[in-house]
Amino acid sequence: MLRGTIKRWFPDKGMGYITPVDGSEDVKFYGDNLAGASPAQIFEGATVEYELRRRARKPTTYRFSLIGVADSKSNRNLESYKRTSDEYVFLNPYNFVRYLARPDIDENTTNEQQLLWRCLPPPHDRYVGLSGQITCEIENVTPLFVSDSHAMHKGEKNHYGYRFFEYDGKLALPASSLRGMIRSIFETVTNSCMGVFDEGRLDLREGRLPKDLVPARVLEVNENGAKLELLDCSEGYPGSVKRYWRKGSPVDLMKAASVSAYEERVLDTREDPPIPFDPTRNKILQGIQDGDRVAALIALQLVNNKLYEYFNVVEVAPLSRHNKLHEYKGVKKVFGYAHITGPNIERKHLERIFFRWDDNTSPEPANWQDLSKQVREEVDVKSVQEYNQHLAEYWARNRSQIQKLNDKGDTWPIDAESLPHPSTFIQEERRLREGDLVYYIPRSKAGFALLRPVLLPRLPYKYSRADLLSGQKHLEHCTALDNLCPACRTFGWVHPDPPEDSPEIVTAYAGRVRFSHAHHLSDEGTLDITPLAILSTPKPTTTQFYLFNEKGEPDAKVDYNTPNAQLRGRKVYRHQGEANPTEYTYQGKEPSDQNRTVRNALKPGAKFEFTVDFENLMPVELGALLYALELEEGLVHRLGYAKPLGFGSIKVHVASFKTLDWVARLASIKADAGWPQGETTLDIRQRIDQLKANFLTQVRILYGVDSFDSVLADLRALLGPPPENIPIHYPRPQENLDIENHPQFEWFVGNKRRVENYPKKIEYPPVVLPKADKDREGLPLIGADGKPVS
Repeated sequence: MLRGTIKRWFPDKGMGYITPVDGSEDVKFYGDNLAGASPAQIFEGATVEYELRRRARKPTTYRFSLIGVADSKSNRNLESYKRTSDEYVFLNPYNFVRYLARPDIDENTTNEQQLLWRCLPPPHDRYVGLSGQITCEIENVTPLFVSDSHAMHKGEKNHYGYRFFEYDGKLALPASSLRGMIRSIFETVTNSCMGVFDEGRLDLREGRLPKDLVPARVLEVNENGAKLELLDCSEGYPGSVKRYWRKGSPVDLMKAASVSAYEERVLDTREDPPIPFDPTRNKILQGIQDGDRVAALIALQLVNNKLYEYFNVVEVAPLSRHNKLHEYKGVKKVFGYAHITGPNIERKHLERIFFRWDDNTSPEPANWQDLSKQVREEVDVKSVQEYNQHLAEYWARNRSQIQKLNDKGDTWPIDAESLPHPSTFIQEERRLREGDLVYYIPRSKAGFALLRPVLLPRLPYKYSRADLLSGQKHLEHCTALDNLCPACRTFGWVHPDPPEDSPEIVTAYAGRVRFSHAHHLSDEGTLDITPLAILSTPKPTTTQFYLFNEKGEPDAKVDYNTPNAQLRGRKVYRHQGEANPTEYTYQGKEPSDQNRTVRNALKPGAKFEFTVDFENLMPVELGALLYALELEEGLVHRLGYAKPLGFGSIKVHVASFKTLDWVARLASIKADAGWPQGETTLDIRQRIDQLKANFLTQVRILYGVDSFDSVLADLRALLGPPPENIPIHYPRPQENLDIENHPQFEWFVGNKRRVENYPKKIEYPPVVLPKADKDREGLPLIGADGKPVS
């Protein structure tokens, strides 16, 4: 397949021209000879793939696949990537199973179908449904590792090693892991609420300075919000300052002055050995802390770095020595505040001084009432709460690193091995307080004023993940006992935010299923002690993978600022067939705190057995449970650690199933009273299949055959046999994993460039993750520059 851009399109004639990307002669095509597109989708500027056929010495396309945009103004509706040749492609290790819309509940809805929706669960003080026991057998088809919380080993560079879970001195699979695995499938096939769901607002680090970001100092924090003093040195500067102009207007001027604090290369770890940190080169005097009021000499000759201009600080002194600073030609004396966040990024060499040009007479800070209205600002309590949450997230991301530094006894400044260091404002339970220096953003996409601790801030998206479920409230965590989803009624429920002033409201319900540990029956041996490849945390800000547009389709331009964007669904790690040792084994020089080593990981073929005791389940609920346990022929469950690396694919088989006759049970003191006698294996299997078939019938009636079967199609695509001859791994820029020279994040950097610049600057369209049932073609390698990697 070749690639090009539609140069001309004549709808009335049904023909047009394609300009190939290789610069060769334009190609003529006809609208009645398309594949994968209709004439209504064709427009000038769309990127397309095509094949050539020569007729009468004039080339014309005979297979035409539209892969560009369907809306030339918004560049939206990009389809999934399609292979153009025998290039290397790969499958992402996860995708999503779509959720279903709210069903139509009316007078024709049967009791069984209502049980697959929302209702009051049965009481626990009487038996009104089916009770019994299910015995299941497990066999792993890929390596399996479930970590034990005991016997962790901490080695050099904070590298941790784990052993396989043990119970009573023997290998086992913990009941909690089995329960979570089955509940996730049960939630999916019953369209229950998302039991594990972070509904918060995501944020993303901006690649450029926000235009309206203003330095400020907090003068007061109260129940209504906070009072700020604006400290913008880009306003009111002396008339002798000369600005640099480009294309008829001046370049951006920084609103805080810069002061040299470190040698520029002190944090450059590319040197071997790295250049050591030398505290004597620090231009900020010892004893000056973040937020301290200082005196400073500011050069009026602006520094231009081709991106923006800034005022440079010649000298800084504490207030006790401000009389030692004297103005001279081209240098002005002011009072301000030192904003010191520490060596928190590589090659950092500047800190900031917040000041105003009119603050040049008194070393004492001004009071709120003495400030002019132009430099006073107030923010409401929502802005303060959001800032406090922002600081808490910084702490959550960096607490382990800070603990490691504390364990070593490091203090700031610190040695080069520990750099970069977490910012000085990252502290446990840190809150906005009087005297804090912040950056104030009066207008934001979030809809309210923002406060941020750093110059290149993480800014929140307009919509939270809960907002994207606004049209699907049934997927939010259940909040009322009389309206619980099937999963909460079956596995148990706890109110996510119990009201303190209403003790009469029920806030929890015990589940009606109990899982045992799976005890070990046999195995085919264990893997050698294995340092695993680096496993990262989920990255939901990779919106090309996590979101759909308002039509429920993959879309490269959609993010959490897009109105009516949709969450893709429930995340599932793909079954990889055979795990590849080259992919799951750590390829770096030596293990570190970024990866883990596992001991006694089981080779394929290990067998376990566990039981599920159930009480008061209606037949359709029991059918859903049996389906979630066994799935379909050829599908596997995903359990344990390192699922993105191919570990943890297991088959579950219901070996025994029996229900209890409570009348007979309570009428006798015999141990086996009430349990069925003389049932054959065939009888048991027929009952299981009937219960599962009834569940599938009722859920299809409730949600519609096509809708529910789209869920099954996604599950089959992810938990069934993977496409042949396509490797499965996280996106990366190279065919072979090369964490030293080409880390995986370069792929995402390159794809982001495509999203931002296509089609003006980059000829290659952005890559979006297809829907799970369509995700069989693979994704391409992308370099950090956005170009394909051959």
